[in-house]
Amino acid sequence: MHQQNHPGHSVPDDRTTVTFYLDLELRARARAAYEHTRVVETDDSWSHMIGKAVSAEVGRREELYNQSHRFVADDRRLPPGRPVR
Repeated sequence: MHQQNHPGHSVPDDRTTVTFYLDLELRARARAAYEHTRVVETDDSWSHMIGKAVSAEVGRREELYNQSHRFVADDRRLPPGRPVR
């Protein structure tokens, strides 16, 4: 079963859309890094590269703060971050 996020584009049930704010300079650097290295890094897509980056940071925090165990997840809303500048 697939969910439809955009017309003509199906997404597997184990994936979701994530929306967040990112500093414009960091976004530009990340896009450039993706464009220049996507083949050698075998990134399937921009989302794949971003997922790998998030996974690396989550793993670092689990190792540092939770004895390398996964944190317990829940579906509560996260508190809002600082306002967009």
